[in-house]
Amino acid sequence: MLDYLVKPVEPPRLAETVARLRERLAVAPPAPDLQALLQQLAAQLQPPVALPAPVRWIRAQAGQGLRTIAVDDIDYLRADAKYTRVAWHEDGGRAAEALIGTALKNLVAQLDPLQFAQVHCSTVVNLRAILRNRGEVLPVSRSYLHLFRQM
Repeated sequence: MLDYLVKPVEPPRLAETVARLRERLAVAPPAPDLQALLQQLAAQLQPPVALPAPVRWIRAQAGQGLRTIAVDDIDYLRADAKYTRVAWHEDGGRAAEALIGTALKNLVAQLDPLQFAQVHCSTVVNLRAILRNRGEVLPVSRSYLHLFRQM
């Protein structure tokens, strides 16, 4: 065995593994299949393709009307069947909620990962809103707990 990587794989740790493989291969010539694998790993170390800009506004059904909510005002998002429940604070400080027709798993990819963190398979929180006054207690699963131990 050459090395062992633990999930989630971090790019610097993967780069160390590739460097070890290259050192080892300098001593012994690689098999043809191993050479192809190393080329695939090297390609994965290239900088990622630029992602589209995160969404800044979400349109939601609130009561009888349609509402445009600034993403910065959102406290959390929660899966609700095939919909997503959006919770935010309005200008006067009043807590509000609305449903949108987009599934949470589809919405997560459109949010800024530096501002929003998934804490449960059904819940995403705005990291800037964690200390806002809300009465809800949101679930945090073990698989996402590492995000908050760093805080």
